[in-house]
Amino acid sequence: MKLLCTSDIHRSAALCGSILNTIETENIDIFINAGDFLDNHLAYNFFKELDARKTRSFITPGNWDRNLNYKSEHVTVDNNGIFAHEGYHFLCIGPGTPFNHEETLDTVKDIDSEKLIMITHYPPYGILDHAWSTPHAGHMEYRRFISEKNPCIHIFGHIHESNGAEKLSNTLAINCALADHGKGKAYIIDLPKKDIKVVNLNETRHHTPFRLQSTISRIIRTRKQDLP
Repeated sequence: MKLLCTSDIHRSAALCGSILNTIETENIDIFINAGDFLDNHLAYNFFKELDARKTRSFITPGNWDRNLNYKSEHVTVDNNGIFAHEGYHFLCIGPGTPFNHEETLDTVKDIDSEKLIMITHYPPYGILDHAWSTPHAGHMEYRRFISEKNPCIHIFGHIHESNGAEKLSNTLAINCALADHGKGKAYIIDLPKKDIKVVNLNETRHHTPFRLQSTISRIIRTRKQDLP
């Protein structure tokens, strides 16, 4: 099973197009995003494109995403929930809900760690969380959780400067922030082997589907209107 992991799109219609192109060319089974679209109109239409392609997607909002909601058979946007799919469990934790370490451990106590995939916007403390303003900008409670539960993968973003992959015990930690210093680097994970392939979405921007690009351009011109 192949996962495409991204975060921090930051209003880029071109990156959305590159993601859709990569899903098709790389035969992606599951798309994951860890938030910060910064534009609900763009995000909503991107989700509709994922839906049209029947791409199973798990998305958690970022700290700049306000009232970002979407839920369908194929696309799940959730600030605090756990979802089963193809034998794996996807734990979505957005910054809009306080994280309770003990309660979350209890919620996943019966789930095999190698079948648990954690998606948060913020990084865990000390893991790919070095920002220009501070050596560690990560979440200590996330670090405690992955140290005790050892989920298969922890996917996050937020700190663009620390885009990359790192192992913490049995957990593969991936900061997949695309914007700015993230330089458009996304990650394809092949499960259960956890093989990693890095893809540069900036290099595939010329493949942006015209339908998506024109739709988003029209929405940007009329962004004050309500969502469809």
